[in-house]
Amino acid sequence: MLPLETPRASDSYSAVERIWLGPARAVLAALYGPLARLLAALGVPPNAVSLSQIPLGFAVVALIPVQPALAFVLFLVTLAVDGVDGALARRAGRATRFGALLDQYADHIREVTVVGGFALHGALNPFLAVMYAIAYPATNLTLYLANERAVPVPVAIKTYMTFYPAVALYLLGGINVLDAAAGIALGSMTAVVAIGMWRLSRVMDRA
Repeated sequence: MLPLETPRASDSYSAVERIWLGPARAVLAALYGPLARLLAALGVPPNAVSLSQIPLGFAVVALIPVQPALAFVLFLVTLAVDGVDGALARRAGRATRFGALLDQYADHIREVTVVGGFALHGALNPFLAVMYAIAYPATNLTLYLANERAVPVPVAIKTYMTFYPAVALYLLGGINVLDAAAGIALGSMTAVVAIGMWRLSRVMDRA
């Protein structure tokens, strides 16, 4: 177990993700920079940007059966918003631990809302949607706790690698492989939780 003074990451990234996290954030900061500067000049609170993911998620659900291509564009906007809020917070000097927590809440609500929307419209098996809604927050919580305890999960296959491509296929091409993609995503999330819990069991409750 690492000494108490050892710096620990308080986020939900795996060890492998952390390798490219810095360069990726630099690229995103360059992309989001102009918008972050504009929002900062307008005095828009970063927390308001984070929370905007929630109504945007419901808008995606409403558009799925009538304007699927527009729903996909809006889905991409929600993902961008998930990065803009952090860039804005750093730009405005208002980055806080609470803001990061609120962003996680908004992110999870948006994710589960959209997944539930596919089930609502008959494109995704409802049972898989429910299991996804359980596994998604469980995965991120496990990653967070493992990082807090300095026993990070080595590799995590995230939903943007497994489920999001199926979202694009369905909304842009009408090709429905959402059940299969959700099954793969659930398998990878279950593996992350299992590995993370095993690693946590080795360090938690120890002096």
